Amino acid sequence: MNPGVLAQFHENEALVTAVQSRSGRLALWLIATLLFTWHEVTVLMPAALALVMVFPAQRRILLSVAAAGTLAERFLDIAGMQWMFLTGGVVAGLACLYIAYILVLRFPLWPAAARRYPLLTLHTGIWIALLLSTIPWLGVLAMVPFLAWRLSYLVMQGSRGKVAGTRFRDHLFYLVPVFGGTQTPYGKGLDYLTRHEARDPGAFARSQLAGIKLLLLAILWIYVREFMDAAVFGHTVERLTAWPQGWTLGLSRLAEYLQSGVYPAWHIGWGTIYLELIRATLSLAAVGHVIVGCLRLLGFNVFRNTYKPLLSESVLEFWNRYYYYFKELLVEFFFYPTYLRLRALSPSSRMFAAVFAAAFLGNMYHHILSRPDTVIHSDFAGFWSVWGPRFIYCFLLALGIGVSMLRQQKMRKSGSESSPLIRVRRMAGVWTFYAIIHIWNVRLENVGIADCMRFFLSLLGI
Repeated sequence: MNPGVLAQFHENEALVTAVQSRSGRLALWLIATLLFTWHEVTVLMPAALALVMVFPAQRRILLSVAAAGTLAERFLDIAGMQWMFLTGGVVAGLACLYIAYILVLRFPLWPAAARRYPLLTLHTGIWIALLLSTIPWLGVLAMVPFLAWRLSYLVMQGSRGKVAGTRFRDHLFYLVPVFGGTQTPYGKGLDYLTRHEARDPGAFARSQLAGIKLLLLAILWIYVREFMDAAVFGHTVERLTAWPQGWTLGLSRLAEYLQSGVYPAWHIGWGTIYLELIRATLSLAAVGHVIVGCLRLLGFNVFRNTYKPLLSESVLEFWNRYYYYFKELLVEFFFYPTYLRLRALSPSSRMFAAVFAAAFLGNMYHHILSRPDTVIHSDFAGFWSVWGPRFIYCFLLALGIGVSMLRQQKMRKSGSESSPLIRVRRMAGVWTFYAIIHIWNVRLENVGIADCMRFFLSLLGI
């Protein structure tokens, strides 16, 4: 069989027709459940998928019910087996989310200042909640960072008048997603999910087959990463325990060099940072494929989170392909608002300011929000020791993206064509840029800016 045809099996019309039959749906559900088990997806996913496959028209209601179960799972981590606290926490959590929905529904009644700065208003409330989470019986508010950006999409919709006419269940299923996720909302908000929701049996079947494909690809990337860990770094890995001893290059990971302060020869160092970039890409792709695969199985045929970033020919293109939903979050909440407010600047200055607002300030804020304890409990020295390297990383990233945007605009105007050799050279430049700045993106205790800089200088033989 043609490998290209096999890779695009989710577009095979005969297969799309087959999985719409009763036996085909059962076979697809069994395959998906096996893959869920392999990936250790929540036990609620197979049940939610089965119900959605039987009652696709009731998808959002069913996923909202599953959201309540997901909320219970999250509270279980906090409450343990204290059932009264667990039940009360779930009820309180649902009530708070419903109140948030009602408040956004009444967005036109907000005070003028809050309507003008809706996200600032929301995130002020989020930090108040995080400060209150230091009170023992309000510890459940520590979940707020997970909800922060999902609520931001809800508030953004409300500010645009798009929440009117929706119901609570239309939002609950993505606020507390049974399909999993991180602090970054995969699938964004209701607008985006609605645009990609399957409307007929054929579209649903294609979406589900595409989801199976991503879950399989995630397994492949996990094995490739573990092969790299065993063959290059000599690490014992879970699924390759039979890897023969001695069959390894015996190199160290970047984190190990940074922690030890003993740096390799310059050519080994360069190899290390390129390998670290490949490994980070494989890890992120695997995680994103599982989450997006679950979304597609439920009938939301959304874009992948990571799509061939290592083939990118510009820094900007890599940023678009590497972590799509994080990039979208930064663009939506930081780039566009800044760009629209700075009309007095020249086009290039305006664009550069918007890029720094997103890739530098927004990026830093997003990660600080994921570790609010560093703000609530740390002094400045403690805060800087945690976030100093990330500060440098975000600054270099924003600078690289800004320069790349200007270059892309210039290239489009000139209409220049690229030869294969030039394309390879551009890809090598992109790899080098991201591999270098990733030195400051390895988050380690007791590793600061100076340690990262010393490793970088070792690459130059200094």
